[in-house]
Amino acid sequence: MSAPRQESPDDSTPDSLPAIAADLLAWIHQNDERAPAWFLDRGIVSPEMAAALAAAPAPRAPAEVTVSPVTAEPAATSSAADDATPAAAADPAFAAACAAFVAQTLALIDREGVPAGGTLPSDPLLAAHGGDKAAALAALCAEVLPCTKCALNTTRTHTVFGVGNPDADLVFIGEAPGQDEDLQGEPFVGRSGQLLTKILGAIGYTRDDVYIGNILKCRPPGNRDPLPAEVEQCEPHLRRQLAILRPRAICCLGRVAGQTLLGTDASLGKLRGAVHFYAGIPVMVTYHPAALLRNPGWKRDTWDDVRRLRALVDALAAR
Repeated sequence: MSAPRQESPDDSTPDSLPAIAADLLAWIHQNDERAPAWFLDRGIVSPEMAAALAAAPAPRAPAEVTVSPVTAEPAATSSAADDATPAAAADPAFAAACAAFVAQTLALIDREGVPAGGTLPSDPLLAAHGGDKAAALAALCAEVLPCTKCALNTTRTHTVFGVGNPDADLVFIGEAPGQDEDLQGEPFVGRSGQLLTKILGAIGYTRDDVYIGNILKCRPPGNRDPLPAEVEQCEPHLRRQLAILRPRAICCLGRVAGQTLLGTDASLGKLRGAVHFYAGIPVMVTYHPAALLRNPGWKRDTWDDVRRLRALVDALAAR
């Protein structure tokens, strides 16, 4: 059992909520330089926390060493080169494991003879628009927006097609739009979307660098999981999107997206940390940002996942 906390002369109620909040805020201040900004996302500050903030110690000056989000062991302070290539972390053990992961994946792709962009046949809209991906996607979007193939068209506010760079190397896929997405007609714009934006920034991307979409184009009532019949009707839209985009890699956000895209019932734990293929396109699976808002402890694993992902995409692009 640990020793009881000693009461200081100016701390007559050491176990009060403001005192605990002040300790927590001091710890956050001291660790701000030790992880990407999204890793220590403070979220909504309660009135008690706001009051404690004024009494919390000021942030420390940056230390001579930083601690990698992957390990609690001290690591050398990152250089500008490290910051420019976040997938190659300052932690030597992770960097070595990441390099081995990329090498094994590239070897697998070579053995299987997988072409860049996968094996999906080119969508007719791409030829109709002279190879202009943006124009082909806009034409496909016009076809999908009025879709009535499943009952979700009766409850949606907007169809949520997808958004991003038509020439992106990397596509992120979630399971379905939520309430904010349904209202705005754009994927990942709510709290989880804001966290996704921060995660992208931590590995050197903006939302304009990637393409973001979902398995379903319409919000299921109550944000429930997609039904098999809904997936059956909607996946052809996604397949056509990918046939136009022809990305180098795909990242599925969450168990449902991974299981649905890959046609498997494997757990998220088994899907993470490995490379899968969808029509010949390498696929990685990580936690959905909404899950990270519910359980911040999963951010550490997500940080590993997205750095591996960035390293793999960079290696594929270099080829």
